[in-house]
Amino acid sequence: MVKKIGMFFTGRKGKVPTLLFALFLFWLPDGALGSPQTVLLPVTLDYPFIRSVFIQQLYNAPKERAVVIDEIQGGCSRIELWNPEVGHEASFVRLGSRIRIRTGAPILDRCVGQFEWEGYIEVLQRVTLDARTWRIRLETVDSRVYNRERKPAIITGTLWNLIKNHVHPFLDDVHIDLGFPIEEIKAFLPLLFAPEERRLVDRWLETLRPGPVRVEESAIKVDIALEVEPFSKPREPEAELSVAELERLSQVWEQWDAFLVLEIESLIGQSITEAERMNILEVLLENRHEFIEALENRTIDRNFIRRQYVWTSERLTGILRKYLIKQKNLSALQYLTFFTASDALAALDKLAPALGWEINRDGLVRLARMLSAGEGDPALLYSYSVDPALRKFLGLGPALDEFGPASDVQELELPAEFDAASGQDDRQSWLNRFLFPRAWAAEGTPSLLDRVKEWIPPARNPERYMSKVRILLKKTTDKILGERPLPEEHHSFFHLLVLATAWQESCWRQFVTEEGKIRYLISYNGSSVGLMQVNQRVWRGIYRVESLRWNIRYNVEAGIEILELYLRTYVLKNLNPGDPFDRDAIARAAYAVYNQGPGRFKKTVKQGSPHPYNRIDRLFREKYAWVKENDFQPLVHCITGQ
Repeated sequence: MVKKIGMFFTGRKGKVPTLLFALFLFWLPDGALGSPQTVLLPVTLDYPFIRSVFIQQLYNAPKERAVVIDEIQGGCSRIELWNPEVGHEASFVRLGSRIRIRTGAPILDRCVGQFEWEGYIEVLQRVTLDARTWRIRLETVDSRVYNRERKPAIITGTLWNLIKNHVHPFLDDVHIDLGFPIEEIKAFLPLLFAPEERRLVDRWLETLRPGPVRVEESAIKVDIALEVEPFSKPREPEAELSVAELERLSQVWEQWDAFLVLEIESLIGQSITEAERMNILEVLLENRHEFIEALENRTIDRNFIRRQYVWTSERLTGILRKYLIKQKNLSALQYLTFFTASDALAALDKLAPALGWEINRDGLVRLARMLSAGEGDPALLYSYSVDPALRKFLGLGPALDEFGPASDVQELELPAEFDAASGQDDRQSWLNRFLFPRAWAAEGTPSLLDRVKEWIPPARNPERYMSKVRILLKKTTDKILGERPLPEEHHSFFHLLVLATAWQESCWRQFVTEEGKIRYLISYNGSSVGLMQVNQRVWRGIYRVESLRWNIRYNVEAGIEILELYLRTYVLKNLNPGDPFDRDAIARAAYAVYNQGPGRFKKTVKQGSPHPYNRIDRLFREKYAWVKENDFQPLVHCITGQ
């Protein structure tokens, strides 16, 4: 029995989609089939990859030129090829190339009667695969010549003989060695299974053999067959993960997130489109939001990372294939190996309920090594450090100014003289502030506490504090609007949206005090911080965590930057021109994305839909209505807790 991903299984009564057939098979109890099953893993050789092989092996002279024969080799003829183009025609690979031929008659030490012809040549090549060596060869079966304008040309017998005797054998010399990618697959796949199952997986891999070769519109496809035996032990029902298992899974997810960033960074320097850029950013943010939500709701399971990997591959593989082939530091062999491994995982995922593979650190490191041009294993460090190159690549511009208080401490001790009701140090009376405006000036640089105390919300009469925060929000909003392409018609509305969002997120508070200590405001799940509640995991590498926590100005700028991005690229971009323009609905949609991430956009903006964020939507609506009415009295109650 053969399972073939993406093709059809043909029975007596017609064609049945393979996936349905596969599901039927694997819903059977283990051992019910009674024999190993043949699984076909795809190897895809897209035409940009084939072109790169031609360039590496044949067109390796400067400016991607190929010198077939040269006068200095002892004759009067020279043949050059350049500008190779690769595609398909029927069941053949079609290689097109500019060609120049110069020839003459050698008499004594001179070339007599030299003439030159320049035009265009197309050759059709048959694809063959040696099952013993795993080597693909291209064999020329036909050729056509055209003039410079690519109109059919008639050439002399001399020119045709030069092409037939020299160009054809030259182009037939290209080859693609699948041996190394296959050996990498053999080393890689066992890493994705439990140690006690790897011996069985090794037995599967011993049966690897090449299947048929197909020349398709987008690529050459080779099916690699192997015999897979279901595991003999019965699969136990999925149990809720223990605390230790959750911790281990979180660590693996962090390495998966680091690997995803590595994939994205491999595209830095490429001229990607804006749509591709937004797709990449959306994938990154959705993955991170989904993890936080699953962890918080305890819906995460052992297959969570595998599902994210497969979904991400579906979204990004096309972009990666398009641009990685252009990387100078990534060889064609590395390119082929990486995507062969990725395609194998996509195929195996269809069988995951039976095979039980999972993404783990060892597998990610192996994949990263395929993608990396350096030596040794990539570290896959889960770092919170700002990556300016990543910010710029994702369209977020240069890193924010980090000037101001920043620290990795979680709380600070308040002086005994600090009055929580007024939010002031008793030692800093108006007279003392007049006489000694900077008590710390004589001691040098102000301490972290000195720089954050002014933003402690008072327990009563917070109007002065609110005025100060409102000025900060307005100035920062104006700054963001001056740097971003949000249409001016939305500027006033955006100011209201910022005020309401900051209210909903934190009651305009960066810090809270308790039992004589000050700490930065942090969400109940420990992921979001500060006045704008910027999620540290979601925006890892984009913003400096220490500044988000202790620098209110930095936190506000980061949050407003994110809000503007979501409003412009998700909400306004997806407006139906035929729908009435409803700013209230737009505000709610923008906040929904800000609070829950791009993946929740459609669910959360649809009124009346049954989802857990209805309450959040209702609370935001209240704040937004109050802001529009310039009614900030409820905010007073929120700040003071009264």
